Amino acid sequence: MGRTTWAAVPTDLRRRVEQVLGGPVVDAVSQAGGYSPGGADRVTTADGARAFVKTLSRSRNPDGFGLHEREARVVSALPSGVQAPRLRASLTAVVDGDDWIALVLDDVDGRHPGVARDGSDVAAVLDALDTLPVATGALADLPRVSSELAEEFAAWDRMTTDGLPAVVPADVAAVAPRFAAAARNAAAAVDGDHLVHLDCRADNLLVDREGVVWVVDWPWAGVGAHWLDALTYLLDAVVRGEDVDVDHHLATHPVFAGLTPGSIDAVLAGLAGTFFEKASRPAPPNMPTLRAFQRSEALAAARWLLARWGG
Repeated sequence: MGRTTWAAVPTDLRRRVEQVLGGPVVDAVSQAGGYSPGGADRVTTADGARAFVKTLSRSRNPDGFGLHEREARVVSALPSGVQAPRLRASLTAVVDGDDWIALVLDDVDGRHPGVARDGSDVAAVLDALDTLPVATGALADLPRVSSELAEEFAAWDRMTTDGLPAVVPADVAAVAPRFAAAARNAAAAVDGDHLVHLDCRADNLLVDREGVVWVVDWPWAGVGAHWLDALTYLLDAVVRGEDVDVDHHLATHPVFAGLTPGSIDAVLAGLAGTFFEKASRPAPPNMPTLRAFQRSEALAAARWLLARWGG
């Protein structure tokens, strides 16, 4: 099942969005990418006003509905220095007994990074992530990344105890105890005091016409290590098969200042285990492609780490 279309959004909620925008919507273009079944539309009014509108009904994806609510709280607290679209309004409605939510955000006229597969966007993405600040005010109350990920990073211990799932390939399974040992240090490694996006992939980033990178989709934000988003973006570039020298960026970009090889290994091991464990589960409702994506992330993290270990 695909994304919710603008036409499928209840009339009352669409009219309330139009009130925020100051006129009727005459064009709505659904955006591809991502794994949510909710709507993601770039809308334009009769007067030329533009916005990006995210919509979802609770019945279609209850967890996703909660994430939309959480994102609204996070984005409304972001300081102006963070390169993220401004939240104009968060709207809710009850239609035929079903809860609906709409987030109305500034529209960024841009493209996702990495399309050329040549690594040309990587530095600009890392530059943008390097601007994420120390978490203060309401942002300081966001969940600690170390606590949020501690259970997920323990996936190797669970899998080696209960039996490795079939999604783990033979070359990785052969050194599973080493992965488990490294991952035990991952939760401590990602602790810190900075704002962390925690879902930093190309489909959650936009490069505008001036080459400025904007960070979108903030429901998972927390407080942790400044370099974590940057490391996960490098992993995302590896997953896409980009021609990128990850070791060069790790050694030279200031966002990675102070990052130790042991922390890199721990987090790659933790991510590999997390994604393998998730990929072994049945797909959640209305998200049939999620498990394949998670396995691709697991394989990329595991083989990157094997290469670092000389395997």
